[in-house]
Amino acid sequence: MQERRSLAPVLVGVALMLIAVAASAAGPHAGMLRHPDVSETHVVFRYANDIWTVPREGGVASPLASPVGNEGHAEFSPDGETIAFMANYDGNYDIYTIPVEGGTPFRVTYHPNSERPIGWTPDGDIMFWSFGRGAHAQTAQLYTVSSEGGLPEQLPVPYGWNAAISDDGKWLAYNPYVTDYSTWKRYRGGKAPDVWLFNLRDHSSKKITDWEGSDTFPMWHGDKLYYVSDAGSAHRLNVWVYDTETERHTQVTKHTDFDVKWASVGPDAIVYQYGPELRLLDLETGRSSAVDVRIPGDHSKARPRLFVNLIF
Repeated sequence: MQERRSLAPVLVGVALMLIAVAASAAGPHAGMLRHPDVSETHVVFRYANDIWTVPREGGVASPLASPVGNEGHAEFSPDGETIAFMANYDGNYDIYTIPVEGGTPFRVTYHPNSERPIGWTPDGDIMFWSFGRGAHAQTAQLYTVSSEGGLPEQLPVPYGWNAAISDDGKWLAYNPYVTDYSTWKRYRGGKAPDVWLFNLRDHSSKKITDWEGSDTFPMWHGDKLYYVSDAGSAHRLNVWVYDTETERHTQVTKHTDFDVKWASVGPDAIVYQYGPELRLLDLETGRSSAVDVRIPGDHSKARPRLFVNLIF
């Protein structure tokens, strides 16, 4: 007796393909918009392992850098004219710079280990963290390097990850260690990060956070230090601010659905990834709004594919 061929798998496959097509028509999967930074006019971010820019008011993004492999951690220079980022143009992950309007990438670092830019100093050097340069190969350390290249200089702290230097060049705010690259949520163990202040002139230091969870991504804006913490009642990562004069900590955003991720400060705003979108926090009004990002092109990596398994 001839067996009947089942069409159920075919119908299921077609249905999944139609769902994927409908979803892709609405725009990119915004969970892939990561590592943002903001200038007076633009937001730079990583999407599908490439570097893109978009106007602060949102719109169609422009591709900026797309070498083979993984690039990210883009950071605007203080004047907003240059972007430093990590990329693999020459067989190793190093720091490169590129003009905001595009151009030929310039290689800044040459160490065989990778370097990840975390910002710029007030006088225009690039700040980054890297493994493998000190006595302990798996310990991240903080460095600065001229945007024109040359030998990096280690900052005078034994180890560190996220960091920022105040506008007057006096204070280094940093995390000795972080869990931002892990998948841990609500972690309160021995590696829960705190924010420290280190005086670059007299080498004194003090810890300014004591929450048992995560306090990370320190960001200077004038005499205020912004950072990300899950110390609020919802225990979601949100933006907080530390007043250096009153030593008071205040929660700024009150998100409850998702964590604030990859926060970075610009001249008058903080940009961050929040669930399925990028958001801008206006530092004058305290209001947060989504940035409408549209990715042009064929989105070939997100193209739906039909896999049919016929059962006989």
